[in-house]
Parts: sequence; C-alpha cells; structure tokens
Amino acid sequence: MPDFSRFLLASDLDGTFFGPHAILLEKNLKAVAYFKAHGGHFTTATGRVVPNINRVITDCAALFNAPAITSNGAYIYDYATQTAIHKTEMNAPALKELILRLEEMNPNIGMRVSTEKGFLVNANRINPMMEKEIASPYFVGEIIPAKDWDTQNAQWYKVVLRGSYEELCTIRDELYPVWGSLFEFCSSSPTLFEMEAKGCTKATGVAYVAHLLEKQYGYPITTVTVGDQENDLPMLREADFSACPENALDSVKAVAKWRLCHHAEGCVAELIQRLENL
Repeated sequence: MPDFSRFLLASDLDGTFFGPHAILLEKNLKAVAYFKAHGGHFTTATGRVVPNINRVITDCAALFNAPAITSNGAYIYDYATQTAIHKTEMNAPALKELILRLEEMNPNIGMRVSTEKGFLVNANRINPMMEKEIASPYFVGEIIPAKDWDTQNAQWYKVVLRGSYEELCTIRDELYPVWGSLFEFCSSSPTLFEMEAKGCTKATGVAYVAHLLEKQYGYPITTVTVGDQENDLPMLREADFSACPENALDSVKAVAKWRLCHHAEGCVAELIQRLENL
C-alpha cells in the first residue's frame, strides 16, 4: 500500500488542476481522493481569492485537506475551520497611488484588487476583458472608482491589471524602477499582470503550510508543486519535487522536474502516479 503522508501536494488551479473552462476533471478528483486516502496532504496554490474559489469548487473543505494558498500566497485559508490563518497585506495607500497613476498612464487597462470578500474593481477602468470577468457567474466583488477606495480600512492582497500583452509589458517595465521595491511582479497569463506585497509568492505560501504540517504531525514534509505560468515559478523552484503540464510556458518547463500531460487530460492524476512510483 502506498504511503503519501510525507507529501504536501500544492497545485495551481487554472491551466493545471482544472480542465478547460475551469471544469473539474473526474480523473484528477479520483487521483486526489486516492492520494489523501493514503495519507497525502493536498491543497491549491492559486491566484484566485477564496470567495471566487468557492463559486467554482462547491466543497473545498472536502477537496483540500491542507490550508489553501490563495492570492499568490498572500492569503492562506483553512477550509476545515473556515478561517484565514495567515495574511500578507499590500501597502494600501501606496497601491491606491499606483492605480491612480495607472489611470493617467493607460486608459485601456482594466484594474482589480483581491480582498477577503472578493474583487474590488476600478469602475473607471473597465475594458472588454474586465467586462467579461464581471459578467462571469464566478465573479464576486464591488465596482467602485479607485479614487473612492478606502485605504484606511483596506485589506488588499493582490492587484491585477488586465490588458494586451504588449501594453502590460510596457507598464511592467515602467513601474518596476519605482514600485519594484514595494511589490512582487508576476503574470498568470499574457493578459494578466499581477502584484503582491514584496516577498510574498506561492513559494512562501507553500513553505508556510509545510511548516504547519510539520508542527502538527512531527515529521518532515516533502513539498510537491505543479503549475503552468510565471506566478508558479517561485514555488516550482523551491519545492522538493516540481512538475508542469504540457501546456505550461517554456520558462516553466525549464524549471519543473517533471513534464506532465496537458491539463485537459488530467495532469495532477499523472503527477500522483509518479509520486507513487518514487
């Protein structure tokens, strides 16, 4: 009988654990159930926020038996107790200043911030991509002009800019010299540029959860991570074992230990099979 008790498996969701259009694949679900039944610790490391994840996955407490790493590591949530157990907030006044400057720099860029309750969308910068997000049944949040955002009581964990690849590359290059010391810069698709608090990544989230498990169970935890985009690179580099689906970026394939099948074919199931064969 396999023993997965020493493994923490943290999977990205979009383009990795999910199939096309955020579909839950039965192949992955069965493999994860098998993994957990034999002692494994399974969770997600995603850029999504908790309310949004809850819209896509109806029973997160049953799926994730380790705390979920959300907002690219900035918000760690325990579905078993329905509580946040670790938060890394962004500098709200500085972030608001940045967003107001971005309004002047490029009128075509959509903007939203991740909060505990969902998304805070800048009503003055809603492009067609952001309109599609808002129209989605998975959208949870508020739409308010950035100038009216309350920084005094803010708990913001990630900002996302929506635009064309070329526009986002230009903005990233322009922002980094001034704001690179305050925020982490990354991307989760060609049309999504993301920022979190400096030093906060999916890797720090995975390390935090692994440490919790080690304290709880009293034995070393081996970290296993799988993802497909730039925001997954830190956790792939830091994990004991790393993997990526066939649809991953070339830069991700260059870092991952194992290259798996396409996410539409159940790459997490293949990863669990590889762990069993170690």
